Amino acid sequence: MYKGIDDAVALAAKAHEGQKDYDGNPVILHPLAVGLAGENENEQIVGFLHDVVEDTSYTFNDLLDEGFSPEVVDALRLLTHERNVSYEDYVRNICQSGNLTALHVKRNDLKHNIFRGKRSGIARLVEKHSKALEMVESALEDF
Repeated sequence: MYKGIDDAVALAAKAHEGQKDYDGNPVILHPLAVGLAGENENEQIVGFLHDVVEDTSYTFNDLLDEGFSPEVVDALRLLTHERNVSYEDYVRNICQSGNLTALHVKRNDLKHNIFRGKRSGIARLVEKHSKALEMVESALEDF
């Protein structure tokens, strides 16, 4: 049996402990919002964990060792933005992957980022994430 929602929330809280976001709030609030927007268990788990590898010392192998399913980790691999890849190429890769969990979680992530950007008055982030959201929603129409 693979690890579930409770385990994902606990790991995300531990991994992001003490981190502050660009808007000054605890980082964990963002993955919690993204996870809660998920429509099924995998989308929720991936939402809670979507920034763990990108923003902490955890690796994909750590998540597998913790007991998360290969399907969850595959979606997380797509959602983790590597620094040497442009943002547009990163989003395009998610869109072309056919991984519906990754697409739905990225949509939820972008919607929350747009909300936070508007709330904080960061127009460049709103614009960047709005363009990416158009790409993701267009890809989802194909499935």
